[in-house]
Amino acid sequence: MPRDVRVALIGAGSAAQVVHLPILKRLPDLEVTAIIDPQERKARTIAERFEIPEVYAEIGALADHPEIDAVIVCTPNDDHEAPVVTALELGKHVLCERPLSTTSESVTRMIEAARSAKRQLMVAMNERYRYDNRAIRQFVVSGELGDIVLVRNTWLVRPTRRPRRGWRRDETRAGGGVVMDLGASALDLAWWVLGCPAIERVSATLHRRDGVEETAVIMVGVAGGLSINVEVSWELSDTRDTHTLYLLGTRGSARTAPFQVMAEMETGLKDVTPPLAVDAARLYTESYRQEWADFLRYVRGEKEVVVQDEQITLMRAIEACYRSAEENREVAT
Repeated sequence: MPRDVRVALIGAGSAAQVVHLPILKRLPDLEVTAIIDPQERKARTIAERFEIPEVYAEIGALADHPEIDAVIVCTPNDDHEAPVVTALELGKHVLCERPLSTTSESVTRMIEAARSAKRQLMVAMNERYRYDNRAIRQFVVSGELGDIVLVRNTWLVRPTRRPRRGWRRDETRAGGGVVMDLGASALDLAWWVLGCPAIERVSATLHRRDGVEETAVIMVGVAGGLSINVEVSWELSDTRDTHTLYLLGTRGSARTAPFQVMAEMETGLKDVTPPLAVDAARLYTESYRQEWADFLRYVRGEKEVVVQDEQITLMRAIEACYRSAEENREVAT
């Protein structure tokens, strides 16, 4: 029987309240024991709502709680490194909201801290845990789609979901605009589906409003001559958001929203779309549950710790996006 895991939450913002806490409070054999946030009044209100016993203003409080096994970091992007490194040095496993940090140098320091601590540092790229995306990756790995010749990930949201204030509108705190908010995750997914091949070059065009990019078109060239195309925006004029991953291979194709996989068989083109474990409306929420389930396997020692070095490469590609847009040219990585 799995042992109880004790988790502390660092940062009591929207990601913590809307995404993580509702899931964590329903997971068996897990207890959220503390919230750590400098805004103690807000933190206490949230702690009462979710029946969390302890509230602290400083991460140093973790040093007095060896019984805490893991932390989830939900602070602003530029404030990920300090709590992540501190928690790792105190022997805690860490799940950190995406992106891991705002610079490749910072990500490198965090990865090295995880390596030294021999603890799991996982970035919350929940799109990797969607059932449809994982199924598509298996088709790619098995070779059933042939050689992949086109990968495209489009994530466009309506202006009602555009951050209008707060740290997400502050390039210093967020590291950028829509590229950091949606683009890092969209590129990570498209790249991960391919098996994270070497990234060789990046080209990007950004459309800015009030100094922050709100739309981005990114082309990433990877080893083997394939390009990954990513389009992200906070400016979609439509009745609903658009989020679709599309792959074209020499023997088939795959897409999400709606989920479909087509493959060339001896008898001709066939729909080989596998059934999903949940209905389409629950794919996003369920991806977070699956992400937590996987993270807890590391915490419980059921899986060997994995160092996510690829996040350094991802952040270097994101930095190359901004450099490409500024210099109006393709950038080698």
